[in-house]
Amino acid sequence: MEYATLFGEEKTDMETSTKKYPSKLTIAIAAIVTNVIWGTPFKLIKIMNDEMGISREAFGENYMGQVLATISIRFFIAGIMTLIFAMFIKQDIFKIKKSQWKEVIVMGLLSTTAAYFFFNIGNVNISSTINSTILAQSTIFFAAILAHFAYKNDKLTFPKITALIIGFIGLIISQLTGGTTLQDMFQFSLTGEGFMLIYGLIAALATMLAKKIGSTLNSFVMTGWNLVIGSIVLLFIGILMGGSLFAINWTPLGILLLIILAAASAIPFSLWYWCAQYANLGEITVYKFIMPISGSLLAVAFGERFTAPLAIGLVLVCISIIMINKPPKFIQKLNRNEKNAF
Repeated sequence: MEYATLFGEEKTDMETSTKKYPSKLTIAIAAIVTNVIWGTPFKLIKIMNDEMGISREAFGENYMGQVLATISIRFFIAGIMTLIFAMFIKQDIFKIKKSQWKEVIVMGLLSTTAAYFFFNIGNVNISSTINSTILAQSTIFFAAILAHFAYKNDKLTFPKITALIIGFIGLIISQLTGGTTLQDMFQFSLTGEGFMLIYGLIAALATMLAKKIGSTLNSFVMTGWNLVIGSIVLLFIGILMGGSLFAINWTPLGILLLIILAAASAIPFSLWYWCAQYANLGEITVYKFIMPISGSLLAVAFGERFTAPLAIGLVLVCISIIMINKPPKFIQKLNRNEKNAF
């Protein structure tokens, strides 16, 4: 039997059977820890920017460039942390083939530079952190759709399509702000909510690429280098857009938050790509419902308010994420009956 991989040739069971696989429980725990941590940066980034004096009022038209230049340091530190850990577990971080370097560079440009260009601009342009965490979950829906075309063993089924519809309804409801006209009812801007959705698509593609690269390269080595390479490019983009590392107010609390955010990148990135190597995307993305809950609870702890549309949207998105991978029995039965009819 053979299965297809994105960005690469098909691999046979003989090739994959030589790799020692961790238990499903280990993968589940790693996926849960990953998503709890992944929910924290949404609010912490905004707190760090306030602490370091990074605001529209202070930087004017250079504000977005300053946001990118500052956050690039977070990913650079995260990459160094990951590479140090890789050496600690006796991985040779420089033993990478020429073909692998090309893949790692592409991975860095996609998963760090491109994804976090859109994420960080989108995040600072969305007033509600809870809204940001909900929209970021679009990566699960994009992953489910893309996996249908990339993998023979991860096809869209009736339960998954039902879950996707519920999830997209949740995303729409979360944008409701009230009003009587369509324009007043929805809160949506290209550089805010639009960029967060683009981030979701790029993050889904990056996870699929990581699955392919990880079959030949240690996940910690891969993650470390892609963070370092991607962050350097992100820094140059930030500088070209008017950002400067010398304009940052480097307070002790700001530096501490930057290090915490770096760890919040290094740990979950490495764990997630490690999980992606050993499990179908559907098996691990079920745990992504934890991320918006984690991020929302942190936002509420820092004084943000849950509106009814946000609460309903969050619940529907979480239900959708679970259903994509663990559909209720009655929907599974409908799917089987549909197949039997043909």
